[in-house]
Amino acid sequence: MDLPDNDHLQRAHTELGEPDAFFRISQARFVTKLSLGVAFLLYGVVANYLWWVHGPATFGHFELLLLVFLPLSGLSLLLHMYRNRGLYVLIYPTGLLRLRRGEVDSFPWPEVEHITLKVQRATVAEFAYDANGAPTACWLPVDVPTFKLWDAGLTVVRMDGIEAHFGSALTDYARLVERIQKRTFAALWPLARNRFFAGDRLAFGELEVGLAGLRHNGKLLPWRELKELTIAQGKLCLKQTGKWLPWALVDVISVPNPHLLFALAEEAHRVYSPSRSEPKNDDAEQPGRE
Repeated sequence: MDLPDNDHLQRAHTELGEPDAFFRISQARFVTKLSLGVAFLLYGVVANYLWWVHGPATFGHFELLLLVFLPLSGLSLLLHMYRNRGLYVLIYPTGLLRLRRGEVDSFPWPEVEHITLKVQRATVAEFAYDANGAPTACWLPVDVPTFKLWDAGLTVVRMDGIEAHFGSALTDYARLVERIQKRTFAALWPLARNRFFAGDRLAFGELEVGLAGLRHNGKLLPWRELKELTIAQGKLCLKQTGKWLPWALVDVISVPNPHLLFALAEEAHRVYSPSRSEPKNDDAEQPGRE
């Protein structure tokens, strides 16, 4: 694997060996997105000047798109590329290494507390299974936006609170997100699954998962009534069997470890399907348990 001529990269390669995967913002991609942002911004300046000084100076939905949305998109694109300049990400079997403008941060997989994912759409989670049918990996496929780079991103948070954010400006962003989800799943899944089947209730932001089902705002959705979990327009949607409207909608970015949530829902649906008996309310079985 050919690495750029960077002191920190070369040191990481010398001390840690060849990484499993390497991600960066390519020069061509950086220049392209930078040029696009500048073009949108300059267009906004010229268009607003001509419209308000020499034009009819009216304002409506069409003018909002051309005079406000496009230049703001250009500014957001420039800010996004500025924040991600000089970013390198190395994936190792033991953890993740982030190098950014002279700063080096390591995120060993056992020290990752959770990840958050900003994604606009995901209909199903992808799984990998062992010979016994137990899940060994779970990840949510992501789209890479062409212009709205701020609509996608992944954040890794260590147990000590240190976090790293990775945006869709990185080359092979979808592959990076998949690899991080797979690695963190392998580290976090055994404990999460054991706690779930031991009767503990696990928190995923506003949602809570237990043997009896999913809880949100004091409401309980039994596993036998859960139709599916989907993500649309950045919202995690919980659908109830026989209902048209979603049972609950939450911002997916507010849900820590969404890949674990999807995996637990899959496990619960397999174990507590309508053809099987539903477990008793875990409040009744586990008084005082949190």
